[in-house]
Amino acid sequence: MRFFRAKKSLCIRRDRLSDLPDEILCHIISLLPIKETVRTSVLSTRWLNLFTLISTLNLDEDKNRPRMAPLYGFMSIVDRVLLTRQGIDVDKFRVKCGRAVDPWRAQGWIQYALGHNVRNLELELGVSMEHFILPTGLLTRKTLVTLKLQMEDNYVLQIPSKVSLPCLKKLHLKSIEFSDDDSVERLFSSCSTLEELVVQSCNFENITEISVVNSTLKRLTISHHPKVYEYENLLLINAPSLLYFKYFHFIAKDHILIGLHSLVEACIDFGPVLNSAFYDSGKTDLIRGISHVQSLHLSGPFSEALLFGNGPIPTLENMTYLKIGRCYPEGWERVLNFAPQLDTLVFEELPCFQENIMNPPKEVPLCLTSQMKAIKFQLFRGKKSEMQMVEYFLKHAEVLENLTIHIIVRKKPRLRTFEQLLKFPRGSKKCQVLIV
Repeated sequence: MRFFRAKKSLCIRRDRLSDLPDEILCHIISLLPIKETVRTSVLSTRWLNLFTLISTLNLDEDKNRPRMAPLYGFMSIVDRVLLTRQGIDVDKFRVKCGRAVDPWRAQGWIQYALGHNVRNLELELGVSMEHFILPTGLLTRKTLVTLKLQMEDNYVLQIPSKVSLPCLKKLHLKSIEFSDDDSVERLFSSCSTLEELVVQSCNFENITEISVVNSTLKRLTISHHPKVYEYENLLLINAPSLLYFKYFHFIAKDHILIGLHSLVEACIDFGPVLNSAFYDSGKTDLIRGISHVQSLHLSGPFSEALLFGNGPIPTLENMTYLKIGRCYPEGWERVLNFAPQLDTLVFEELPCFQENIMNPPKEVPLCLTSQMKAIKFQLFRGKKSEMQMVEYFLKHAEVLENLTIHIIVRKKPRLRTFEQLLKFPRGSKKCQVLIV
């Protein structure tokens, strides 16, 4: 009887996955690499032609093969998939391949996507640049919403005389070289609905002016990894809708930032550049350009130059959050004096010094006595200067609500530090000290 019941329960089992609608199954297999997507066709007759219906194509070469081994199998699979698709439009098309891929075939794949009204196009190409040309219609495709282009060996991007990307909202460029000033301005200003622009590790040596003029742009990132590049050019930004600005490991000689009245967050880090003429004059222009920012993250030598510099600092009327990536036990008050509405202050790291002595400012910053509600110390070692800074803040922050300290010392010194911190007098009765 038990055997009969067990056999009966096995017989009534159903393949519930195969019962799902085509739209859901296509979405599931579109998340797989292209080889795995095609392999699902052998599961059953229900799955036989599903891969020809997917609108998301992830063409990622085999990572386990030898670096320069030919990819005839991979290229054949891609060709087969594109030939057997049933003519439906492409929603997302992602190509990631190296030098082992035939550049002519890669160009044909991209042309296929453009011909099928692709909306989201991501190209990470390491193919030989000597024999590769991006399709001419790439920058005139009216259906594109996202374009992410990463090339190798600073590929020179040919910008047509007329750029037409009316639906493009996200543009990411990495390892691209521009030929002249007009090409940069023409590309960035012709995207009438652009909201996010990322320019990473691009070559601007032939450019005298990097012009980012766009009325709809909301997020802008200009960075260079892993090296730091100092250019003899002008960075012009005119983006009245900009909300987020990241400027990382990249230094232009001059800056003109116009109309950034909507800026919410900015991250500035020039990396390990210590002897730059920019610190003498350019820092004021940059800070003035982002003076309406609400949340500011400073790190690297730029924060040190700003904190210790002699030049004027514009008043940061809207700034309520400040994160300092690396600073000295003195100099921070220079920024606080120009941030009357600051209510949150974060120190990422405090360097160790031989003297380990803090020189308190002559006058207590106004925001510290009337606005400051939260202060956080990260990578806290319990050095004398650090303890003095905590004591100073606890004493003078009259409306402080939370002071958080992340201690990175061993158990016994940690306990002594904890006991000493709790003995410091507090200017705010509401203040809670959290040590983690």
